[in-house]
Amino acid sequence: MKLEYSFHPDAPPGSPPLAVRAGDLVFVGGQIAYNPSSGIPEEAKLFPNYYWHGSSIYKQLTYIYKNLDKTLQTLGSSLRRCLKINSYHTLPSEIDMALRLRKEWFDVEGAPPSSLLFVDELPIHGATVCLDMTNLAEDADLDREIVPLKSVQSIGQVAAIGWAVYSQILRGGGFVFTRGTTPTGPKGPIEEIVPHPELAYRHNPIRFQTEYVLNYLKRLLGDAECTFDDVVRAEIYLTSMSDYAVFDEVWQQYFPEDPPARIVIQSELAIPHAVVEIELVAVDPRGPYEKQVVRAKNAPSPLGAESQAVRAGPYLFLSTQLATDYRRGVPPEARPDPNFPFHSSSIKLQSEYILGNVEAICREANTTLRHLVKRRAIHTDLKDFHEAEEVWRKRTDGRLPPTTVFRTSDQLAVPGCSVMYDLTAVIAD
Repeated sequence: MKLEYSFHPDAPPGSPPLAVRAGDLVFVGGQIAYNPSSGIPEEAKLFPNYYWHGSSIYKQLTYIYKNLDKTLQTLGSSLRRCLKINSYHTLPSEIDMALRLRKEWFDVEGAPPSSLLFVDELPIHGATVCLDMTNLAEDADLDREIVPLKSVQSIGQVAAIGWAVYSQILRGGGFVFTRGTTPTGPKGPIEEIVPHPELAYRHNPIRFQTEYVLNYLKRLLGDAECTFDDVVRAEIYLTSMSDYAVFDEVWQQYFPEDPPARIVIQSELAIPHAVVEIELVAVDPRGPYEKQVVRAKNAPSPLGAESQAVRAGPYLFLSTQLATDYRRGVPPEARPDPNFPFHSSSIKLQSEYILGNVEAICREANTTLRHLVKRRAIHTDLKDFHEAEEVWRKRTDGRLPPTTVFRTSDQLAVPGCSVMYDLTAVIAD
């Protein structure tokens, strides 16, 4: 498959591209309001000494959306062809303005499905928002279409803001995309998750909420003529990794065989009292793609209910990539010798180990590291980022995919791991 890239004109050599077109889909890396050579531009900042005049998030997002629309047009797409948007914020107080601003850039009746999360830190000091997207090309064979809702209710943002700031589900390019879903209804968080003064322990929060969200998503997918068997990728956000075991127990009941690829990230959520948010990508039954689970012998098999990777037509979705063999936590080859802790780099060892596993999975699916089209790098310490990138540039011959970077809250799913990657590739043939 031919890949078409778009780079920032001021980006130094070896930088990841802003976006890449792969077939009918365009994958956009994390967009932040900054210039690679000069930092945050003046038009994305508040006027000096006028702290209460204007909105910082409005200026940042306006800068991002303007540049995004230009970038997408060079690749044969546009903002109005967005299939899924992920919005990462550091300041909860900016959420309302961020959502209201979407009306200026997206169709009111067709805003893309969305996930909005809080992260501890972005790689650019002073930036408070980062967006990444999956878009559809203008000349795609299967057009972008909002799925009519029959079995679920409207979202709470309709009552809170006045319009549906995102769609719940849409199809396009052979896939079906859902919104990031929490236990909410038309009036916000459902009653069962709001703390009760006398019945504090009436539910196990993570079990109840995971079951509620998955049942909701089952109905939502049903409106698009899909079932859980069609799901190829899942993205899960937990407010605490201590909930992982119970979450996975519930997950396995809904995906007992050939589960989708998935990533699990710890993050604070924008909905009060919610402890889990889930979004899904499924193959469209009207489209040409079929779900195919990839099993690589030379890469570790995850402990939880997830496949190493799932192929759908020319696209390959990988599960969470961590420096673990799922037997010994972080294995010896991925950590410094305890007798010589200062003679090697922990983040480089972890990155090398991860890329070895990714290479094995890609090889099994008949592709390579050079055919990655999307990457999220989630660090526990952003000081590690540059050393990790050295490993990536070497292993990919400098051909990095569009990339989103942020620091997650507290910890990853395996103690001792300091970076995880969320990856999508295309098949080399």
